[in-house]
Amino acid sequence: MIESMNKKVCVVTGASSGLGRATSIILAKKGAKLVLADRDNKGGEETLNLVISAGTEAVFQKTDVSKSGDVQALVQKTLDTFGRLDCAVNNAGIEGERNKIGDFSEAGWNQIIGINLTGVFLCMKYEIPALIASGGGSIVNIGSTASISGVATMPAYVAAKHGVLGMTRTVAMDYGADNIRVNAVLPGSFRTPMSERLYGNDNIEDVVKSITPLNRLGSAEECAEAVVWLCSDQSSWVSGAGLSVDGGRLSGQIIPGGVMPK
Repeated sequence: MIESMNKKVCVVTGASSGLGRATSIILAKKGAKLVLADRDNKGGEETLNLVISAGTEAVFQKTDVSKSGDVQALVQKTLDTFGRLDCAVNNAGIEGERNKIGDFSEAGWNQIIGINLTGVFLCMKYEIPALIASGGGSIVNIGSTASISGVATMPAYVAAKHGVLGMTRTVAMDYGADNIRVNAVLPGSFRTPMSERLYGNDNIEDVVKSITPLNRLGSAEECAEAVVWLCSDQSSWVSGAGLSVDGGRLSGQIIPGGVMPK
């Protein structure tokens, strides 16, 4: 069981739905104080109400992580509200355009890289000085199974998620002496608005089961538990890791009829 996060101040980006919302709720139940960030005001306010109902202090800051000014304002809001920063979950991301690279638009490429990769860069750039001032802390970047594998018709998304994992490892090396741990979680598929768009609302369970050794669709909460563990002091000797939380999906290829139970 993850120990209490009481008195820790945590920023969660992409908090309006899916993994960001699930992570925020678990952090709240563990006693963390939260600064929630998202471009989606309505979803962000809904998450805010949920975490306050769970018994914690929290604020919401509308944030586009691809914009330096927005990210700086987010960190400043954290310091103005709670006086410190102890952990950050850099989760904001989009799937964006799907196309073979020869047909991929430059605008679509720039949007995906801007949010999914540059957004993580900007978040860490401005979070780290605040973490150092607080005596150190933990950053958890949200990658994907696409951080170490390809996905047809998603070249920008895959490039960004590979970049997130590589950047995570590099920043972990650069700031370990400052008592800052940096890790990445690589989620498999679970039911979120993004996965429903990718796989189709009616097909998602069958598709995910067919490529997952545990033979089921995971939940956002199962993945969020891993994120919160990496935020907590219980993972104090873990840094620079890419933790797959995917039901075994990245462990190898499933041979139809030969591996999955019927």
